[in-house]
Amino acid sequence: MIIRHDDPFVPFDREPAEGRATKGHVPVAVPDEWVPQSSHAARLRVGARNLDQSVWVSPVDADWAPTLAMKRALVAERPAEVVACLDGAQEACDEVAMGVLASLGAPPTDEQGIDALVDTALRVADDLCILQEDAAGVPRLTAAVLCSPNRWRLAEKIGGTMAQIHGPVARYSSDLDSPVNAMLARLAAGRPVWRINWGITDHPSLFQPDVPPQVPGTDPATMWLRIEWQTLRRLPVTGAVLFGIRTHLQSLADFVAMRPRALVEDFADLILKLPEDVASYKSISPHRYALHEWLTSN
Repeated sequence: MIIRHDDPFVPFDREPAEGRATKGHVPVAVPDEWVPQSSHAARLRVGARNLDQSVWVSPVDADWAPTLAMKRALVAERPAEVVACLDGAQEACDEVAMGVLASLGAPPTDEQGIDALVDTALRVADDLCILQEDAAGVPRLTAAVLCSPNRWRLAEKIGGTMAQIHGPVARYSSDLDSPVNAMLARLAAGRPVWRINWGITDHPSLFQPDVPPQVPGTDPATMWLRIEWQTLRRLPVTGAVLFGIRTHLQSLADFVAMRPRALVEDFADLILKLPEDVASYKSISPHRYALHEWLTSN
């Protein structure tokens, strides 16, 4: 069941409580450099950039408190949907917990294994996922605390390869599979990277594991830009990779109001140029021309 509402910190299948202070748009604006460019429309790109090795998670902002409250509720009430761990991932969970908490200047957790990963994930706004190579050297998702899924379910992806996890992603096999595998293969300890994933949605829930049904004629002003700041870091002891995901949502109305006009027009051009299969995956196809017209006229 999918319930329509406008509170990003309430799951897609729950009604917001009356009088919630967070109801409405998210006040945090993502940096302009995170907004995708029209020149990237023809082909999907990994777009990995170097990250300061001291940075393990996103900086604290106004959305941290409501995000942490949402995560605590999900872990307490729906743990099977947001926490998963395979045998052999316990040491990597400990290493992630130690590294993340040390980067925050926080004391180490008293927990171990997946409990240490959960304790750590409940202190940061980012989701924490762990990739480890199998006997054939293929990276697989072996542990995660994932509270902001973008239309995928952790229970269905745990143990999967990158190709299996990203199976529904348009053009992943042709545009991203080889570059992603190459990036992971050369990812060295002490040289983390970050990249951006984006989409447009007419439902703002951070916890959104299912695809909401399309609503034709949706007003673009009520739609949301969803951007994931993704980090990848090789852990020096276990050799596992920490895949961090911080999800930001900004209403398109706020996006237009807060951005330079040239950036908004370039984004509108991107909406028009996206290949149909990519536009469909990003939930843009039914609204493509309305979005373009609205972005260029506001």
